[in-house]
Parts: sequence; C-alpha cells; structure tokens
Amino acid sequence: MRSDKANSASGQYGGRAEGVVFLPDAAAISISANDSGKIHVCPDLTADTTISLPTAAFGLSYEFWYGGTAADAQDWLIQTGSNDNFYVGGLVMHDTDDGGDDTSVVDSDGNSNSNLSVLTPIAGTCVKVVCDGTKWYVNGQVISATDTSVVFADA
Repeated sequence: MRSDKANSASGQYGGRAEGVVFLPDAAAISISANDSGKIHVCPDLTADTTISLPTAAFGLSYEFWYGGTAADAQDWLIQTGSNDNFYVGGLVMHDTDDGGDDTSVVDSDGNSNSNLSVLTPIAGTCVKVVCDGTKWYVNGQVISATDTSVVFADA
C-alpha cells in the first residue's frame, strides 16, 4: 500500500492511504476497473452480497479481504459476468470448528465456472483474482466455520 505521507514531492502530507477500497455493506457491489491493483476490504455484512467484477481486460487484479472482527454470518458471491470469462485456479479452505485439521483445496472446473461463493468468512480470508483478458485466475485462502466454505459454479 502506498501513502503520500512521506512523499514531499507530492505536496501532500495527510497520510492518505492509496490502494485500499472499503466496500459498503450492500447486497450488490460493482467493482471498478479503475480500482485494479487495490485491496478491497469487505465488512462484516448484514446480508449476503454479490460482487460483480468489471468486464474482463488484461492486467486487471483485485484482492478481497474479510475486514470483520468475528465470523461473518453472510456470504460473498464474486461474479465474472460470463461463463466465457471463467475462473482458473482455486482456493485453500480451512474449517475452524472441525477439530482444527480440516484444510483442503477447492479448484474451479477451469472451463466455465464464473461464480465464486465464499461462505461465512473469518479473519484471514483473502481472495486474489487476476485477469488475462478472458480468464480470471484465482488464488488465496478462505477461513470459515463452514465445512464447505468455497463453491465454484456456472452462472
């Protein structure tokens, strides 16, 4: 993350953080191509949310963090917008209430999954997506008290 605090050439001294977007507590959130490369902090939500990625374009990248202080009772649905713009890769999933040893990897099908559900995230959840102009590559981890906390699906 960058800040203009120590950059005397910028003429700014307020310590304004750049590279972070704090998402609203909303049922639907559209991500801007202008926010590519930034961390997106998702709050402890009051209802499930659908996060829509922008139109696929080479070089777009986003990182989604859970920003609550306790397990969220709500889910994220991150959509690419089209099964032609599918996810490649997967996420490590860890279930915290299953004896502490329930860790697995969940992969997309690599040919049509355009929806990614993250169920009841807890601190430590971080989902990264990068676009090659058509496909969205996904990597990261989901920490949750839900046994199946990551689900890939077609639209």
